[in-house]
This record gives sequence, C-alpha cells and structure tokens, in this order.
Amino acid sequence: MTTHPVSAPQGLGTLHRRLDVLRHLRGPAVPDFLGGVGEVVVLACSSRGGSSMVAELLRYSRELLHFQAETNPFLRLAGLGHPESRTGSDALGSEHAAALEPWARSVLAEEMARDAGSAAQECDENQLCADMAWRLIVQWPELPLEPLELVETVRRAWRTRMHRRPTGAPGESDEAWCLLAVLEELSGRGLPVDPRYYDLPREARRGYPSPANGLRAPGDFLVEEPPFVVARAWRRADLADLHDKPLVVKTPSNAYRLHFLRSLFPQARFRVLHLTRNPAAAVNGLYDGWRHHGFHAHRMEKPLGIDGYVEQHEDNQWWWKFDLPPGWEEYTGAPLAEVCAFQWRSTHEAVLGHLTDASVDRMTVRFEDLTASPAGRIASFEKLSEWLGISLTGDFRRAVHHGIRPVVATARPREWRWKERAELIEPAIDRKTADTAERLGYGDRSKWR
Repeated sequence: MTTHPVSAPQGLGTLHRRLDVLRHLRGPAVPDFLGGVGEVVVLACSSRGGSSMVAELLRYSRELLHFQAETNPFLRLAGLGHPESRTGSDALGSEHAAALEPWARSVLAEEMARDAGSAAQECDENQLCADMAWRLIVQWPELPLEPLELVETVRRAWRTRMHRRPTGAPGESDEAWCLLAVLEELSGRGLPVDPRYYDLPREARRGYPSPANGLRAPGDFLVEEPPFVVARAWRRADLADLHDKPLVVKTPSNAYRLHFLRSLFPQARFRVLHLTRNPAAAVNGLYDGWRHHGFHAHRMEKPLGIDGYVEQHEDNQWWWKFDLPPGWEEYTGAPLAEVCAFQWRSTHEAVLGHLTDASVDRMTVRFEDLTASPAGRIASFEKLSEWLGISLTGDFRRAVHHGIRPVVATARPREWRWKERAELIEPAIDRKTADTAERLGYGDRSKWR
C-alpha cells in the first residue's frame, strides 16, 4: 500500500506568528481564563445529531457564553489535534490537561479568552475586522495572508457595506456580505478561496453552485473544518461574565474529551447536556456529510478504502470526515454506512461512559422533540432553560418559538428522510449499534423518525 505524507505540523509556527500580529488588535485577553470560568456546559452529541442547531438557539440568550464556533481549532493550535496529540484519535484525557506544556496552555487560554462571549447588539468595527482576519487566517492557513493587510481589506469591505447598505440576499447578514466581498478581492489576487466552503445561505453563494461530484479539501493542512463559520459582531466576555454565566462548549469530538475538559477548567462546575438522535436519522446525516464538499477533519497517512466515499473524488482517499473515534483503524475499508454507524455509536458510548459518574450533572434532550413541532421545541427549551438557570425571554424566546434557518445542514431536516436510504442504513445498524440505541431510549425502530 502506498503512503501519502501528512502536511508537516511545523506550519503551525508560521500560523502562530501571523496570529500573534493580530493579538493587540483583538484586545486584551481575560487573565487566567481557564481558571476564571465558573461553569462549563458541554453539549455532547454525535456529529449530525443537531448540536449546531441547539447551540445556535442558545446563542440568542444573553445569559450564556459561547465560542463563535467549535473548539477543535483551539486544540489544533495548541498541538492537541490528531496526530500531534499522539493519542491515536480525537480522545484526550485529564492526564493531557495536567501535562500541558506552558506554551500550549497559553495558546488555549489566550485564544479561548478572545473568542468566548456572546452576540453583540452593536458592532465594534475594530474588533470585527480583527476577528474576521483571524478566522480567515485560521481557515486558510496555507495561504500567504498578511495579517495587517487583511484587516484593512476587511475594513474596506465593511465600510462599503455600512455606507451603501444594499439589500442583501435573503438571510444574508452584514458580516456575510462583508466576507463575500473580502473573498472576492482575495480571489482576484489569485488566491484559491471559495465561498462554497462556508456555512452561508444558498442565496448568498449566488454564482457558486454546489459541486455535483464533490470538491477537494480547501488545503492539505486544516485548522478549522469546513463548512467554515462567518465571524460575527461579538461581545467578548469579561471576568464578571466568566464568573456569572455558564460557558457552553459545542464540538461532537468532545465526547472523547470530557475528562480533559473537566480538568482544563479546574474551578468550573461541570455539566453535560446530552443531545440524542435516533441512529438511522443520524447515520443518514453523516452519510450526507461524508459525501458533501465539506466536513474534512483529518488528513490520513495511508489512503482510505471506504466504499461509497473514496470513489466520489480522488482526494477523498486522504480525508477522514467528522470525529475520529478510538478504533477507527478497523473501519478504513468498511462501507460508508458502517463507518457512520460506528461514529454514532462511539460518540454516545463515550458520553454514556462518562455519565456513569454520579457526580456529573446532566440533562438529556432528544433532537426529535426539537424538530417534530414548534410545541415540542418550545417545551424542550423551557425544561432546558430551567436546568441551565436562564430565562426564556426576549430574542431567545422569539428564536425558540419561531425557529431559525438550518445551521451547517446538508439538507433541510425532514422526518423519515433516512428511509430513502433504508437499504444502506438498516444493515449498518448492527447489534452493538442497536444496543446503544436501546440504552438511549430508541429501542422501538418504528419511532425512528
């Protein structure tokens, strides 16, 4: 079998130097961020299980703190992604938190502190431009993006938007319009940036149709996984916020890092919000995602032979998508539906294993209850708000009652959509997967909507 070398991790040094230039523009970091967080709520869920939607709804509450996106980029910047972590998978334990080298702990604290916060009512132009430049550099780490020049490029685009205030496409925010203008300018300079790698409404990606036969990864070395997020107007958390407001952490791979996160925030009350979805629907969503032109997570040293995936695009053989569970090596040549079932099962088994600790404060929410009807969604969020100790009022209440546009979705959620692939999915639900489903309360297959 031939091998293909993984991009050298020394590229991380160049990336850090670029990001360091932006630090003074992004503002000071809260000192001792990791020790200052008073409460952490981990949204634990399998990939394609609905965590993006739940996290986005929770971002409407002013009583919670969030990161603008997932935590994987912070870990990769600190050398804690696969394969640099040397755990063989996405797993990290409390021992890895205890043994963090000073530089890695500093990177985690600094980057998390500058990202933790909540959506701002009014935009701080300087912060938005610096934050958008930071995220563009993280999203395109191999491109020669000069930090200060990039900030000014963003600033010009933002001021143009503010001055003209054109009527955007439906669902197109000021930040999305600004980003598209920046990408257009960078593309005009010959840089291979592509709006199709972003989580933007279809209307905002006008002129960039989704590729019919896949699209290669946006680079050989990735820090943020596509679909990339759009930086938004953001109010950074201060010391009082960290003390008083729960920090919601959302990344499916964190199912294998719960002990690590518990140790990383040593003073925080630690809680787990377990979001479940029946295996057939989740496997169907994972299947879509593996065949989507995003969700590239890990570049592999040896080519994959996953049937139903690698033949779609020649570059696919080098990319594992979504989370990388322990034991993934046994599935590098399996049919795609089996890989998806393995990912679903592994995530929930890891969460259930952690929840056997009676000291863990936990709540379980079913994705089906959130999507079946507005009444079900409202009732679920009323219970969730009570558990979190927050009020369901204002923008948060309106978002829960009226719903939001699909977030990081390959298709609009629809009950029983998995039935269109039943001949692939049902055989992949083996005995081990069915046992996990039963433990989660999905023993009756007739109710797998």
